[in-house]
Amino acid sequence: MAAGGTRAAGLAADHGDGLFATEPDSTLTETYRERGGNGPCYGEVPLAWAPDDRAALESARELFRFGLTGWKVQSELPNPVNFEAATALVRTDDMAEVFGYGPDPERHLDVVRRFAEAGFDHLVLTNAGPDPEGFFAFFETELAEPIRNLART
Repeated sequence: MAAGGTRAAGLAADHGDGLFATEPDSTLTETYRERGGNGPCYGEVPLAWAPDDRAALESARELFRFGLTGWKVQSELPNPVNFEAATALVRTDDMAEVFGYGPDPERHLDVVRRFAEAGFDHLVLTNAGPDPEGFFAFFETELAEPIRNLART
């Protein structure tokens, strides 16, 4: 069950088989566990791979800028025109605060670690970059082993 706050995390514990969230907020996983939730905790990790930082951030802004508005805004917007208006002021640089981006693996791993440290035991890597095949190669050569090692610690 998806949760964007502690009330929803409690509901996930009471009625769901697991927790899903899009921000590395430990209060969500803690509430879920404290309320008796014993299923997996999935965290959607925002990444944007590209051979250069600017291309990665521009793609992230184009595809995922709505994510920066937060659930309260997203849940109330009735159609695409409203999403466009609500995200008109989101800058490319704003994406850098939330996303792992560009060709530097450490920048991506930093975002992955935030979710792991917040108690998410299943990580869903979401690539908002412009080159899906390039991301898969980057994952295989740069991210897979360090992420697997996180699970062992």
